[in-house]
Amino acid sequence: MLEEISVKTSLFNKTIIYFKLLLVLIGSALVFGTGTAWSQTGNDQDKAPLHVESDKMIALKDTSMIEFIGNAKATRLDSIVFADSIKIYFANGNKSKTGNVNSNIKKIVSTGNVKYTAGKRKAFADKAVYTTDDEILILTGRSPKLITGSSFITGKKITLFRKQDKVIVESDGTKRVEALFNPEDNITEKQ
Repeated sequence: MLEEISVKTSLFNKTIIYFKLLLVLIGSALVFGTGTAWSQTGNDQDKAPLHVESDKMIALKDTSMIEFIGNAKATRLDSIVFADSIKIYFANGNKSKTGNVNSNIKKIVSTGNVKYTAGKRKAFADKAVYTTDDEILILTGRSPKLITGSSFITGKKITLFRKQDKVIVESDGTKRVEALFNPEDNITEKQ
């Protein structure tokens, strides 16, 4: 009897540790893994160009914002963001003192059918907002979802805090937070 309780407790503790690792790894893959289109830090990210394509572009000088509309696609290193619209907000003009366009981006807002891919990791949302100052990514919509292999986390709002290594998944009171952890996905290994 004691042996059975010990085994169950051990499995429960392993499940909790696995859950925490999944949240941190999914969050880090989306926000600070190599090649994330929203991230601004790291030597590779600062030097990597942000390539954006769309059906239409609108630039507003007064707001230091450029919007890409219709089949928008933003690519940086091995990461791709697809959306109906991608708005890029710049701080104090379009270029930094070094001439690097990417280092002066203060916010990226992707709306409508947002899909993010980086290797085996994916995210889906109606809206994704990444702010560079506080390094926070917020996914919202009907059912935002983070996926690694066949493991996933979904809720009404997913907030990834890069500086704190923290992920918060919230419900709206009617739709609960849901997660599936598949040990075959080996999410604890860095990819």
